[in-house]
Amino acid sequence: MRERVLVVDDDADTRDVCAEMLRGMGYETVCADSGQIAEAALRSSAVDVVVADLRMPEVGGLDVLRTAKEADPDTVVILITAFPTVDTAVEAMKFGAAEYLVKPFSPQQLVEAVRAGLEARRTREAHGWLRSRLRRAFSLGGILGQSRQTLNLLDDIRRTAAVDAPLLIVGESGTGKELVARAIHDNGHRQGRPFVGVNCAAIPENLLEAELFGYERGAFTGAAGPKPGLLEVASGGTLLLDEVCEMSVMLQAKLLRALEEGAVRRLGARTPAPFDVRFMAATNRDMREELERQRFREDLFFRIAVIEIAVPTLRDRREDVPLLVTHFLESCATHYGKRLDGITVAAMDLLTRYDWPGNVRELKNAVERSVAYARGEFVTPQDLPPAVLAGAERQPPASFHEWKEKTLEGLEREFLESTLEKHGRNVTRAAQALGIHRSTLQRLMRRLKLPAA
Repeated sequence: MRERVLVVDDDADTRDVCAEMLRGMGYETVCADSGQIAEAALRSSAVDVVVADLRMPEVGGLDVLRTAKEADPDTVVILITAFPTVDTAVEAMKFGAAEYLVKPFSPQQLVEAVRAGLEARRTREAHGWLRSRLRRAFSLGGILGQSRQTLNLLDDIRRTAAVDAPLLIVGESGTGKELVARAIHDNGHRQGRPFVGVNCAAIPENLLEAELFGYERGAFTGAAGPKPGLLEVASGGTLLLDEVCEMSVMLQAKLLRALEEGAVRRLGARTPAPFDVRFMAATNRDMREELERQRFREDLFFRIAVIEIAVPTLRDRREDVPLLVTHFLESCATHYGKRLDGITVAAMDLLTRYDWPGNVRELKNAVERSVAYARGEFVTPQDLPPAVLAGAERQPPASFHEWKEKTLEGLEREFLESTLEKHGRNVTRAAQALGIHRSTLQRLMRRLKLPAA
């Protein structure tokens, strides 16, 4: 869909040169030789960009600017003048002019002003649309997305929360395994009771046993006890052992016995203490390889992996990247007290193309860094971490763009179509439900060739 540009100037030579220049760049161009004609055109038809002379008889450029913004707040307006003053420039920007060009200006200056204005509008519209989708996206326990992989994961969470069986969660580092565990706990019958998580890799082996099983006073040097272990602390709720493969084989044997008996013997104690926990374990390792190499006990594996959930990597659910970027951008901008209107298409392309070896954790880190670095109203490629820029450039652009057209535009079309159907294809009501301007929705519909009522 070609953008429509309205050129308004009472000087025929300037008007014709500007129109011819923009027409040559592929824009659909219409002209008006007065402000009155321009205002009538703005009220009767859709216009993407207005290029208007500031000084014209009766109805000047500022009047045309106000009319354009009343008709469509997202109209890009560029004012041109041979008589620049600070006051008029300030007033123009105050009413929403995208650019203020001083005659004589080069063809490149005008074309660049139009291109930049449209690009900024597309970025704001894309961000607004993503925010609207974000409000309606499927989310459970902080796990967000609309990809097939994410929907399958959310279904696994709901089904697993309905039972109390032991659970093994597998997935790469940064995919959100603890989020999955917490979502299952919060949606099961143990919600409201303790959720205790411990990272087995973060605690030295000689201390992990005491942490899990507890100890009595004098059980070892420095044991001022008695102190209950995490199995007792979590009783009635859920215990998650993260990076469970880091546990020694000897400790695995003791854990297996405790789980089978439903009772734990503190270090230095003579009698066991009963406990009742929903047991969960998580690992980023290949569990089958750990079993083959005898680094993990097979009997313990079968005891804890009654249900197994695999958390997908971010590169396997790229459709969710724009939604996640929007979510993190909103929260980080609020945290840092910065006002941002979105992220440029080029920056979003790079973020979606990157493979994210650190998964969602790395994505959140990258967005937070970008928000902190952003100097203007948008996050740009220059604000992204160097590792993301370098990694994204190594991916083939052709296949990425093909994927984007097939996947993102398909999701966009499906989302807008369902919203229009829900509101009887009434554009005004659909736009209100989406939280975007009516003209923005109309532009999206024209681009995606969606019919109105």
